[in-house]
Amino acid sequence: MKIWEERGKLKIAAPAKINLFLEILGKRPDGYHELETVMQEISLCDYLYMEESDKDVLFSCSNPGLAAGEDNLVVKAVRLFQKESGMSKGVKVFLDKRIPVGAGLGGGSSDAAATLAWLNKLWKTGYDETKLMSIAGKLGSDVAFFVIGKTALCRGRGEVVTPYPCEAKYHYILIYPKFEISTAMVYNNFKISLTKNLKNVSSFLQQLATGDPDKVGACLYNRLEEVVLRLYPGVETIKNVLAAYAFSGVLLSGSGSALYGLCKKEGNIREIEQQLKMRNVGDVFVVTNDFDDNGS
Repeated sequence: MKIWEERGKLKIAAPAKINLFLEILGKRPDGYHELETVMQEISLCDYLYMEESDKDVLFSCSNPGLAAGEDNLVVKAVRLFQKESGMSKGVKVFLDKRIPVGAGLGGGSSDAAATLAWLNKLWKTGYDETKLMSIAGKLGSDVAFFVIGKTALCRGRGEVVTPYPCEAKYHYILIYPKFEISTAMVYNNFKISLTKNLKNVSSFLQQLATGDPDKVGACLYNRLEEVVLRLYPGVETIKNVLAAYAFSGVLLSGSGSALYGLCKKEGNIREIEQQLKMRNVGDVFVVTNDFDDNGS
């Protein structure tokens, strides 16, 4: 999470994520699914501008369609942090929303984690990562990951986060089909099969460490993809379009709707980007797993 000052306000970059691997191990007693997923922070970011306020929580957003009330994750993060820290001060937040909503890219969760990091700094509460992750876990399954970011193996419902050092730089082309997908609906339509062969995350992590896009691309995996392609034919159409290009692998991120192609090499990325834009299949983003590429 990067925080700096701009025009007298603190600006925070909140990165998106993609799932490189996602397996569902079973159903939990609390109703959630037991996950094993490798999440990767990418260089597509939302930006939050924050300042202290004498009043309550004042939230506004560049996307007028995004809920701005008490159900918004940023507002929830402020409320929870106030409760945990005993602080009653107000804050004013403006969210420059650039990560597509309902795309499986974790934008809302990242915004919430960025809010926690900023309040920890502003109010000098001195919470370490462990404490911030504990608070984050109460906000949503992916929020704890964004406290640490980079690359991590996440278990439980996603809140048990183990950092995984990844020195290699990978390039991706991301497509958002311009429609949202309901995570709840995807999971409601997912059927646990006792006979299914579970994919091994350890094997995937070994390939990720090689830095070889072809080796990584060959084992990209998302157990939810089959369900999403069945429920949303438009996603399958875009995946077929991506499959026509020389990517090392193509995969749905999370429960969708965004898909990405892992690039074999950096040289022809811009050419593929332009071709995809001309085909008008959705919003196209060129990203890497290097946070410093976010252009901020």
